[in-house]
Amino acid sequence: MNTLVIVESPAKARKIAGYLGAGYTVQASLGHVRDLPGSKAEIPERYRGEPWANLGVNPQTFRPIYVIPESKQATVKQLQSLARKADRVILASDDDREGESISWHLSQVLGLKDPLRMVFHEITREALQAAVRALRPIDLALVAAQEARRVIDRLVGYRVSPLLWNTVGSRLSAGRVQSAALMLLAVREMARMKFRPGAYWLIRARVKTRPGFLATVTYLKTRERPDGQALSKASDFTQDGVLKDGADVLMMTDKQARALCSYLDGKDATVLKVGQSETRTRPAPPFTTSTLQQAGGRLKLSAKRVMDTAQRLYDGGFITYVRTDSPALSDEALTEARKEAVRLFGDAAVPVAPRQYATRNKNAQEAHEAIRPAGVTWRSPESVGLSGDELALYTLIYQRTVASQMHDAVYARTVVVLGCGAATLQAQGRVLKEAGFTALLQGDDEEQDDQRLPALTEGQQVPLSAQPPEGRKTSAPPRFTEATLVQAMEKAGIGRPSTYAQTLQTLQTRDYARLQGRQLALSATGLLVATYLARQVPEVTRPDFTAGMEAGLDEVAAGTLTRTEYLTRFWTQGLEGVIGRAQDDVPVLPLPHLPDTVLRAGREGAVLVSGTIRVPLPVEIIPADLSQDTLTELLEGRWKTGAKGVSKPQREDKTSRRTKPKSARAAAGPKKPMASAGKRSP
Repeated sequence: MNTLVIVESPAKARKIAGYLGAGYTVQASLGHVRDLPGSKAEIPERYRGEPWANLGVNPQTFRPIYVIPESKQATVKQLQSLARKADRVILASDDDREGESISWHLSQVLGLKDPLRMVFHEITREALQAAVRALRPIDLALVAAQEARRVIDRLVGYRVSPLLWNTVGSRLSAGRVQSAALMLLAVREMARMKFRPGAYWLIRARVKTRPGFLATVTYLKTRERPDGQALSKASDFTQDGVLKDGADVLMMTDKQARALCSYLDGKDATVLKVGQSETRTRPAPPFTTSTLQQAGGRLKLSAKRVMDTAQRLYDGGFITYVRTDSPALSDEALTEARKEAVRLFGDAAVPVAPRQYATRNKNAQEAHEAIRPAGVTWRSPESVGLSGDELALYTLIYQRTVASQMHDAVYARTVVVLGCGAATLQAQGRVLKEAGFTALLQGDDEEQDDQRLPALTEGQQVPLSAQPPEGRKTSAPPRFTEATLVQAMEKAGIGRPSTYAQTLQTLQTRDYARLQGRQLALSATGLLVATYLARQVPEVTRPDFTAGMEAGLDEVAAGTLTRTEYLTRFWTQGLEGVIGRAQDDVPVLPLPHLPDTVLRAGREGAVLVSGTIRVPLPVEIIPADLSQDTLTELLEGRWKTGAKGVSKPQREDKTSRRTKPKSARAAAGPKKPMASAGKRSP
């Protein structure tokens, strides 16, 4: 019997063909073979007269127009030819909504009456043989969920994006997941601009024992407060740089700080209290898609690079399926992880019972295992023959999975309280007693303030050597990194494991956000887009609304909600009306860190308006990083970038502000083709 097996990527096809052997032809579809039209030229002739044709979806019935893109014509013809010659066709795209949809579209273009579906979560001989024995029909509920997501993403993107073209600038886009993620960045960026630092002093002394250690002054008795008062610290201040209500702390002056250091230097302190306890740290769960992308930051890999590398490892048969939100392991994987830990560190490396993990994410689908090494018997990083990013990521996955089954790390924690006249000092230290999982993941549980304290007894006298006083300021909320943004998106229910990397890529491709080192800084365009959407189409920026849409898709996938019911709820009864009421008001954003200065959209890009003067904001300047000095140079025409200066400042003419009547919108869809949101590449 000649069997045609269709997978998504050529690399996967080659690997699977080697395992299935004679009688099987394995061919790649290169991802989706059909999609909604990406341009007017792709719209079939019979639909071009419809007022909604440019959307590619009838917004009344939600019936999509599917076309075979020109780039897939040759692939489809080849698959049709192979299918005609085959005795049976097995559809083996990935086991998720997107993969189920790919299989359904293949069944349509190949004319398969009773399509056979083959699913597997790792590319090994055993897994493939089991999959061939367990063929099933296409899961139409999963197909419906994917189609609902695709349709609503198209409706949102194609109806909201023209609003941005009319108010912010051309070539901009909005999306169900993208806009909610952008708002997370914008809220953090605005918090940074509004932030005002609070000042405090850190007074420390080195205790001259063996070994020596640092102790920090935490409490001080003064003439005004003979009962004593805690010294102020970072957590006592608000984001506005003032003390929190009810904070009864001492705000030291520079003179007081130096006087206290002089007082402590050379004195003996008395050990008032020694507290000892044991602390334990559990190993982290095996990787999910989200946590793998977050951990990729340790390797200095972007989320997209992590996913691309992980996909190659999966296609090559090295790891299990890479799109998962479950940290759970199968019984076979638990056994193998424990076996590897024993091989590396002996029988005592693992507890009596295996550790099993469950997700805390209420929106998790948990359709697959965690990401782990593939196969019944795992290969160590030294034996897989990989290099570069692939070796680094495989090592990370292997070690995290094995470590998840090892013992806790156990520490002896000591807290010492010292008294020196009016001052009370405190020090704490932590010493590793039992390495547990840290024997494999060295440095995975290190704390910056770890120090070894000597054996001390209450009443003991110890000499002090004061450190110079350290003037500190509270820090602004940190910008998101790719890793922490993925974490925030997952926590808020924005998107799914398969969309995180693409969303981050889109935010940067559209120049809404830029990487500064590892941090995501919001550009002027990003701030203006977020400002417009928050005021005119707030639903697409709200995490709770977006999470509700994701939960609805889960209901469609489970078969408890129909595709039409979902789209009626979130489009007809929700977003359609909101978008229809949106105005073409050019967004104007006051910059909190620059008095009397606003950022607004202009004909040629973002402009700064200060008083009666307006000047284009150079694209390389991040608004939150704009200082008063640079603003002055810009307003006076003295700021230079490279060999070119900025445009000459102009007087603000309110009659020149760009506005377009609502009737001028491209209501039926974008003037330019947009990238397909969530479309999977091979």
